[in-house]
Amino acid sequence: MQRIIVDSTSELHAAATAMDEVAAAVGDAVNTLIRTLSVAGDPFAVNDSGATAPEVVSGSSDNPPWGTDSYGKSFATGANGYVGMRTNLLQGGLDVARTLAEFAHGMHRAAGGLEATEEDSRAGFR
Repeated sequence: MQRIIVDSTSELHAAATAMDEVAAAVGDAVNTLIRTLSVAGDPFAVNDSGATAPEVVSGSSDNPPWGTDSYGKSFATGANGYVGMRTNLLQGGLDVARTLAEFAHGMHRAAGGLEATEEDSRAGFR
């Protein structure tokens, strides 16, 4: 007679918990960067209504930290300028944190579903 062994889902729950921690760490790092840039006078904002994912938007400032002369404008503007790149990179960081959190949530749900299926199967053999 061959035995069927079902692995515990505790490892999947543990991996999901670790993924939650990574998501929180990434989110904390991006938010620390956002706060630091704001303190330095970098003009941008994060729209976070709670109902949707946070969104980084360019702000405006009459006196940005990089200046308003030709060197400052060259640094900040254009397709490869700091302002456009900054917005995309910060948004990407927020999106990575959200995606990791969603992935962790899915892992927890999958483990719970496996546990329920296993319990139903066991009950069917009793």
